[in-house]
Amino acid sequence: MPRSLIALVLTGALAAALAGSAQPAHRSVMKFTVRITQGPTFRHPNPPAGDAGDVFSTMLTEFATSSIFGTGGGKRVGSMTFSYVLHGSCSSTAAGCTGNSDISTLTKLPGGTISAAKKAVPFSKAGFVIPIQSGTGKFKGAKGIIAVAPNGQAETTYSITLP
Repeated sequence: MPRSLIALVLTGALAAALAGSAQPAHRSVMKFTVRITQGPTFRHPNPPAGDAGDVFSTMLTEFATSSIFGTGGGKRVGSMTFSYVLHGSCSSTAAGCTGNSDISTLTKLPGGTISAAKKAVPFSKAGFVIPIQSGTGKFKGAKGIIAVAPNGQAETTYSITLP
């Protein structure tokens, strides 16, 4: 076997061995639940008349359900601006809602923010699951989901993967 071919085979074997021993990128997973209270809902009307196309916004205040972010359960840990555009109709009590909504959120937590959004989210008594789009500060590069009011509970669950 020619020397150049041996060198090529050895180089390939070494590269394969190094690639096999390479460590996967370190990823951190955070999962936590907060209790929420909702502030007033504001309506920002858009044509046509009625609910369809109107933007609604509210502020959700978030409280720790256990020790998180250096604080104990029951303490305020953040807030979420929650806004949605209706595509359909809904009563003031949310009974008999038809259609769906485009939802966007911005959560402020100790150390940074998390943005989440999804279009055409169906109305559901089971809550809303919204994919995380981005984050800032300690949440930079965040991915995952936010479950708002799962099963109609006054809480939000975050499942975050960080690079």
